[in-house]
Amino acid sequence: MKQLRIKLLNFLLFIRSGRKISNELDKLKQFEKHSIEKNLEIQKKNLEEILLHSWKHVPYYTSELERASVIVNGKVVLENFTKIPILNKEILKRNFDLLISKDNYLKKRKKYLNSSGGSTGEPTKFYQDQHYKIQELASKWLFFTYITDYPCKHITLWGSERDIISRKFDLRKRIVNKLERRLILNSFQMTQDNMGEYVKKINKFRPKIIESYVQPIYELAIFIKNNDLEVFFPEGIITSAGTLYPEMEKLIKEVFQCSVLNRYGSREIGDVACSCERNKGLHVNIINNYIEILNDNLKPVKPGEIGQIYITKLTNFTMPLIRYKIGDLGIPSENLFCECRRGFPLIKFVEGREMSVFRTREGSIIPAEFFIHFIGVVFNEGIISKFQVIQNSFESITIKFVLEKPILFEKKKKQISETIRKVMGKDCEIIWEQVNEIEPLPSGKYLYTYSKLV
Repeated sequence: MKQLRIKLLNFLLFIRSGRKISNELDKLKQFEKHSIEKNLEIQKKNLEEILLHSWKHVPYYTSELERASVIVNGKVVLENFTKIPILNKEILKRNFDLLISKDNYLKKRKKYLNSSGGSTGEPTKFYQDQHYKIQELASKWLFFTYITDYPCKHITLWGSERDIISRKFDLRKRIVNKLERRLILNSFQMTQDNMGEYVKKINKFRPKIIESYVQPIYELAIFIKNNDLEVFFPEGIITSAGTLYPEMEKLIKEVFQCSVLNRYGSREIGDVACSCERNKGLHVNIINNYIEILNDNLKPVKPGEIGQIYITKLTNFTMPLIRYKIGDLGIPSENLFCECRRGFPLIKFVEGREMSVFRTREGSIIPAEFFIHFIGVVFNEGIISKFQVIQNSFESITIKFVLEKPILFEKKKKQISETIRKVMGKDCEIIWEQVNEIEPLPSGKYLYTYSKLV
């Protein structure tokens, strides 16, 4: 009886939270109707609020913000914001307890421990709270509305071990999925043998939206095309947890005959930005986030140039992340405004985890798209079904590959090697390593390229 009461209470809390999320979603929709200039003013106020809160209640930032002259005589001086030291994963870990807010509302906000997926090494732990969660779920729902009215029937092709587990879902999770009209397909268990069953489930469920990690939906699209299968066309697909490269987007669109949106975020910072139907870049939710894209000298890069992304989260008052180095690379847009007239400005592109970018000794940056294009598209012809390129040093790379068709492999191998040496250097050693499978990271993300130099 006690367990039943607990489950009923959880269910009622979910209904209550759902209303709160819907209310926050309505607010975000109103913000989208504002001009970008007006929303930047709201962002400024939110930034001042999180800075003042951090100074008052977060021991780590009390001294740091005073030292940077961001707080002077109890007031925020935003002109000095760039003097705040960068927060990275190592600093967060070393100062973990000092970064937790000590304010009186901590218990009321119901904090919980979370962690990143570990795609840059050991997972990073941090605190979030229910207030943050509601704000970020509203942001997620907002990006769903870029496709169609939400909530609606949708399929989630996902793979986080903490979100998808092999044992049966408990009653609450089944109720939540039923209420949200969501079908979950486990990307951790997706194989060549069962992808046909996944297609059948999509056809039977007929979702308006498919939400997926980039790699699984791309693999599923390849499978559908190669096997000439019929699949239900949703109104749109939204991808996360990886970089949606043009070649991948093109194939997914071709197979599913719908718009494909690219969403950017992570466990530390929630959902930050998403492309829209115009596909001119990614709209940044500046109500919840303050983004900087900086060079190695911590100066803003010019539009079209690549730089490190630093996030200041405006919704997490339990453990504020200010000027947090997330580990991704981004490119500012030449034009902040989109033809869709949404009041959220554009960034041009997010390259993904820094590890996915290769560098030569001369300092040239080789993006993952180069290897995807030449190994996966130009010289492939179905010979290699999966691959991962690892930069061991400036003069050595390893290509792990799953061989689909041995015919013509040696010829294509030579062509790929010659092409890679044109950008990595004529003396670059290329080690080919045939494997049976290339596993995703524990987070569910799949890295086409990985640099050990980072």
